[in-house]
Amino acid sequence: MASTCAAWKGIMRQSTALLALAALLGAPATGFDTHWHSLCTQKAGERFGFTESAWKIMQLGNFSPDLFGPIAEYATKNLLAKELDTLQQYQANNPQVRGAAVFLHFDNLNGDLQSNSNFEYLLSRLLSRTQTLLAGYNQLKIDDRVRKTLTLVTLGASLHAVQDFYSHSDWIHNDFDQTDVKMVSLASGVTRAPTWFEFRDKHNDPAKWPFHVQSGIYPPVPGARNTHTHMNHDNSRLMYTELESPGQPLRSQAEYHNGGPAPARGDETSNLAHQQLAVNTALAASIEWVEKVEENPGAKKAIESAKGWNLKARDPHLAKELEAGLITEMALSCAAGKWDGDNPPGDRGMVCRSVLGGRMNSVGGSKLESEIIGLAANLLLPVALRFTGMFWDVHGQYHILERLAGDVGSDSGHYSFVKE
Repeated sequence: MASTCAAWKGIMRQSTALLALAALLGAPATGFDTHWHSLCTQKAGERFGFTESAWKIMQLGNFSPDLFGPIAEYATKNLLAKELDTLQQYQANNPQVRGAAVFLHFDNLNGDLQSNSNFEYLLSRLLSRTQTLLAGYNQLKIDDRVRKTLTLVTLGASLHAVQDFYSHSDWIHNDFDQTDVKMVSLASGVTRAPTWFEFRDKHNDPAKWPFHVQSGIYPPVPGARNTHTHMNHDNSRLMYTELESPGQPLRSQAEYHNGGPAPARGDETSNLAHQQLAVNTALAASIEWVEKVEENPGAKKAIESAKGWNLKARDPHLAKELEAGLITEMALSCAAGKWDGDNPPGDRGMVCRSVLGGRMNSVGGSKLESEIIGLAANLLLPVALRFTGMFWDVHGQYHILERLAGDVGSDSGHYSFVKE
């Protein structure tokens, strides 16, 4: 009996740490809620023949700009819990990581994003940096597992930024059918907007486009209409807390999304259609992004080498770490209301209730579920008890986010194109 109680107390401590850390996710600006980022990343991977292991590693990389960026910043400023000692040490050893991650969300930081040419600058340099990093991994004298991990995590992180452009900007508010680059019909019967690059292929000077792209101001400015809170398409119900007014309840932001071919009108059907237009466009842009990255022969070589990785067959231990990492990602997101909003509809809500209720709060959970929680908390939570596990550790050793943002943001906190 005593040993059972001790084991249960250990699980509860781990679960409490998960929940406490998950609360951090609700405070800073992030991109599409995790479900939508993960979906776009999975579909892009499947489109190019990535194995399940490969696209799942890419999903963890996709989560990293949220986890290591504004979340870490909030944690180190507001919490002093013992469980955060490792995170604080990581930040001390890697002082640029927080600032770099902030630049990978296409938010209008400091009001810097003023023109279409600014967005072109960011997208073109992010593409170049992604290609350079992936090609460079071919030359590193490292274990092949590390090389594959670096490739997939880096590609996933770059996809996060691309997807956020369609979540955080008013791109889908434009009436593209009034231009010569029309909306695209999908096999599912819905439509998507053309991507940035599809429009640029016909109009190569963004400064001369018939519309002016904007993204949400972050941090929010009181009284401003175009803030991150108002403009993002992160969850399917368009329900957010007004960050400009802390302590206020969730409310619909549909009034700020009444433009384009699928305007949100405040009801669940139109709100969902509007948000899914952003998701479907981001999904197409994710597939397009991999194609563009692969235009660099070295980057393509790295991707081709990594995309067939089958962990279950070749490295069962690493496969367990991967699954634990994905469960951790889901648990954190669900607890913080960032899987698909605070009250996910349909199957997404059932998934969150299962993770939080069945696996983290129920004494009757199975031995396997308890082991999964323990593995997630101890191996793959970089902000919890220790900083181990290959899929997170590569960030500390190879500075992936800092290098991706190298031509995008500066140490001053401004985008690189800002003349100071």
